Parts: sequence; C-alpha cells; structure tokens
Amino acid sequence: MMKKNLLAAMLLAISCALFTNAQEKKSTEDLSYLFPQPKSWDFGIQINQGLQTTSYSNFAGQGGFTQTDGISRLALFTQYQINEKSNLKVELSVGLVYSFAPTVSFQYGYQFAPRWTAYAGLAIEYTGDHRFFDGRENDPQYRSIMPKAQIGVRYQASKSIFLDLRYERDILNRTKIQGLPSSIGKINTVTLGVGIKF
Repeated sequence: MMKKNLLAAMLLAISCALFTNAQEKKSTEDLSYLFPQPKSWDFGIQINQGLQTTSYSNFAGQGGFTQTDGISRLALFTQYQINEKSNLKVELSVGLVYSFAPTVSFQYGYQFAPRWTAYAGLAIEYTGDHRFFDGRENDPQYRSIMPKAQIGVRYQASKSIFLDLRYERDILNRTKIQGLPSSIGKINTVTLGVGIKF
C-alpha cells in the first residue's frame, strides 16, 4: 500500500512539474531564473524509487546468486550554488522499502545545458548489523559502513521542482570471512527521483 502511495505521489509531482513548466512565461533563451544565485543555499525534500541488484558469490568463491528488489528512499537535502554552473549538494536519506540504511551523500554538480545538470558523488551508507547465511557454519563479517559511488543527471522542470536520474554502486565488497576468499558482493542501484526545493 505504501509503495502504491509513493508511486502516486511521484506521478503527481511529475505532473505538477510539467504543468508548472508549461505555464511559465519566461523566455526559453534565458533560463537562469530556474537556478539559485551564486553563493546561495537551497533546502528541500526528495523521493527516489528504483531497482537495486545484489550479486554475491558463495564464500568458497564459486557459484552464487543475483537478486533484484524495488526500493524507495526519502531524502532531505541542502544545496550550495558555487557559481552560475556549479553546485554542491548534501543529502541525508533513509530507505522506505526493503532496507532502512541511513545514508549521507556528497555530490558535485555542473550545469552542462539549459535545465540539465550532471553530477558525481560519494555516499556513505550505514547498513547496520547484518548476518549472511551461506548454508555452512561460517560467521561472515558484513560491512556496517559502505562507501558508494554515484553519478546522475538532474532536470530542472521548474524553479522549485526537479527530476533526478541516478546510478549508484558499492565501492567495496559487502562481506568477508576470515580464512576464505572475499565474497564478490556488491549492490548496484538505478533510481528516478523527484525533488522539491522550499
């Protein structure tokens, strides 16, 4: 039920963004009004929905599995506009479906075309105390802190609403057992988000 409500909220936000964009009477040649002035701050909220793929070998280094799950994340963010083209964004997000996993993200963005900003970032995820059972009497060490690399693009639909397409990947393997090869365990995530600046 919650997942359906979140999807409906995203569709409503996208519809509002498109409607707002159509109603704006600003010149298409000067879209600077969409972005904050240099050396200024923005604050807002963002929701991302997408898919994450988890791949593991077993702890002997052979075989394994791949699993894909739907995810939803809610984030609060602040963004600092360095100059007309560049910005820094900090997000604090939590999972709403599948895993809570509080995460802080640091992103550098560059506006490469009207309305479009490309960005790259580093995220630090707290995964908590997990145990992974592989059918043997092993006690795997599951990393509780996971650094993740991010790349993505944002589309500024209106002055206050933007869309965010993001790819995220674990930097380190998720699990390790002493005396055995590290498992090849990483999570890849693709999400589409809607953000609102206050």
